[in-house]
Amino acid sequence: MCGIAGFTGLGSEDQLRRMANAIERRGPDDQGFYLAEGVGFGFRRLSIIDVAGGHQPLSNENGTVWVMLNGEIYGYQSVMDELRTKGHQFKTRSDTEVIVHAYEEWGDGFIEKLHGMFAVALWDVPRQRLFLARDRMGKKPLYWTVKNQTLWFASELKALIAAGAVEREIDLVSMGMYFRTDAVPTPRSIFKNVQKLEPATAMAWSNGRIEKVWKFWEPEIKVDQSTPEDTLNGLRKLIDQSVADRLVSDVPLGLFLSGGLDSAVVAESAARQGGRMKAFTIGFDDPSHDESGSARLVAQALGLEHYVDVLKPEAALGMIAEAVNLLDEPLADASILPQMLLSKFTREQVTVALSGDGGDELLLGYQHIKPHQVLNGFGHKGLQNIFKSVLNFVPAGDGYFSFGFKAQRLARGLGAPDPWSRDVLWRGAMDHDSLGGLLLPEIAEQVKIDAAEEALRSRAEELKTDNFWQKWSWAYLRTFLMDEVLVKVDRATMWFALEARAPLLDIRVVEYLLNVPSAYKLGAWQGKRIFKELLRGKVPDSVLNKPKHGFAVPVGSWLKGPLASKFADLTSDEKLRTQGLFDHASVRKMAKEHEAGRIDRRKEMWAIFMFQLWYDAWVK
Repeated sequence: MCGIAGFTGLGSEDQLRRMANAIERRGPDDQGFYLAEGVGFGFRRLSIIDVAGGHQPLSNENGTVWVMLNGEIYGYQSVMDELRTKGHQFKTRSDTEVIVHAYEEWGDGFIEKLHGMFAVALWDVPRQRLFLARDRMGKKPLYWTVKNQTLWFASELKALIAAGAVEREIDLVSMGMYFRTDAVPTPRSIFKNVQKLEPATAMAWSNGRIEKVWKFWEPEIKVDQSTPEDTLNGLRKLIDQSVADRLVSDVPLGLFLSGGLDSAVVAESAARQGGRMKAFTIGFDDPSHDESGSARLVAQALGLEHYVDVLKPEAALGMIAEAVNLLDEPLADASILPQMLLSKFTREQVTVALSGDGGDELLLGYQHIKPHQVLNGFGHKGLQNIFKSVLNFVPAGDGYFSFGFKAQRLARGLGAPDPWSRDVLWRGAMDHDSLGGLLLPEIAEQVKIDAAEEALRSRAEELKTDNFWQKWSWAYLRTFLMDEVLVKVDRATMWFALEARAPLLDIRVVEYLLNVPSAYKLGAWQGKRIFKELLRGKVPDSVLNKPKHGFAVPVGSWLKGPLASKFADLTSDEKLRTQGLFDHASVRKMAKEHEAGRIDRRKEMWAIFMFQLWYDAWVK
C-alpha cells in the first residue's frame, strides 16, 4: 500500500517532489523518483511485501519499462512462476516486478492477469506511452487531469493540487451530487477538469493525447441453481481462499472487528487459517452506538487477542479538522471519525488489517432492503403519499437510527417514481426540494438535481441481467461502497500508514455472491442468514441474532450541542454571502428545525458542516 504520482508532458522535478510530499503519509517508509524527458514518476512506499527489495519506481533489466504500484497483487507468485517458464528473470520478490515482466510478455493484456487492489502506472520508454489502470472493485484511488497537454495523475487529489495542475474551480454538478449522496461519485471529482479513473479500467496516453480507454473486466452473470448447502460450501471455500491470499505479509497483520457479521466471517476464516491473531474494535460511550460487547464475544469465541478503544465525544470532535485535511474532497460520512481512531489505534501494533467491507452490498444487508421489497410490489402512489404525511409527524430523536429518524427517512422515499429515486432519497443528505432551497437561484440553475438518481440507475444498467436485486447490489458496489465506504477506509488507514484488505471484495467472492439466487438473500434468508450459517456454532447465537448495527456517530446531538456554535460560524450570513453558493435563510431554517427536535436534519446539516470545513481548507 503506497502512494503514486506523476506526469507525462511538461512537468518538472520540483512539481513531482511536491506531489510526492503531499501524499507522504500514504508511504512513510521510502520514496523514489524516475525523471526523464517528458515523464516523471514519484512514489511513496509503505513496505509490506519484500521490505528490503521492493523499492519503486521499478524497471526491467534494460530500463525500457518503468512501473509504480499502489496496492497489493494477490496470488502474484503464480504469475511470477508462469513468467519464469517463459524466460523472465526476477531480481526481487516484489509483486510490483511481476507487472514489469507481465507487460513485456502480454502487452496491455497483462492487466487481466492481475488480481487484487491496485492503481498501476507504467511508462513504456520506446513508445513514450503512459499506461494507467485501476482495480476491478475500485479499492485503490487514481485521479487524473490534463493541463497544457500534460497528463497528471496521483493517488489523491491533494497531489494534483500540490503540482499546480488544478484550478480549484468547483464542479457544481459534482457538488450537487455530493449533497444528494454524501460523496462525489466516480468518475467525477469536486473540481472541474479532474476525474477519477473508473474501476476495472485502463487508459493509455501517448503523443499528447488519450490513445484509448477500455474496460478489462465485467462480472459474469449466470443462472445459479445451487442448493443452500452447496451455496454455503462454495462460499466458505472462496472466502477461505480470499483470506489466505490476504494473510501474506512480511509485516505484522491483524483484524478490524466491529461486532457485526461481516467482520466476524473474515475473522473466523483468518483465525482458523492463521492461528491466534490480534483484533481491534472501537467502542462508544453512547450505548445506542456501541457494539464492542458483541465484538468481545466474537473475539473470545474465536480465540483472538482483542483490543478495544473508546471514541469519546471530545476526541471525536477534536479529529474533525484532521479529517478535513485527509479528505481533499468533501465526504459527509461521519463514520470517518471512528475509522480514523480505529486506524490509528490498530497501527500501533500492526501494519496490515483485514476488514469486512462488502458484505452488506453483496447480501442485501442494509436496513432499507425490506421497505424496497414492500414498495416494489406496492405501486399505489396515492396511498404512499398518505403514509408519507403521517410518518412526517413522528418527532425526531438523537439516538442511533431512532424511530423518528427512520420514520422521516422512510417518508422521503414514498411516492418516488422508481426504486433508484427512492433509494437516493432514503440514503443521501438532501432531497430535491431541500437542495433546491439550499442553493442560491443562480447556482441551482447549474446543478443537475436529479444527477444522483441518473448515476445510480446508470450503474444498475451496467449489469447484464433483468434481476432487480442483482442490479441493486451492483449499483451499490459501484456507488455507495466505492465512493463512500472505500474512500473513507482508504484515506483513514493510509493517513496512519496502515494497509486495509477486504477479503469479501475478492473478485471471486463478488462474482459468486452476485450469482447466488436472491431467494438466499431475502425472505427466510434475509438479514445475511448465509453469513449466520457460516458462523453458526462458532460464535454465540446472541451475536448472530442481534439487529444490524452500522458504524455511526451521534452527529444529531452534536449539532444541537458542542458543534452548534461551529455550525453557526461556518454558515454565518457574511460567510455565505462571500461564498456565493448557499441561501442563508434556508440554512438557518434547517438548523432551527433540528434544534426544535421535530424534524431530524442531522444528515443535511452534517453535509453542509463538512462541505464548509472542506471549502475553507481546500478552496479558500
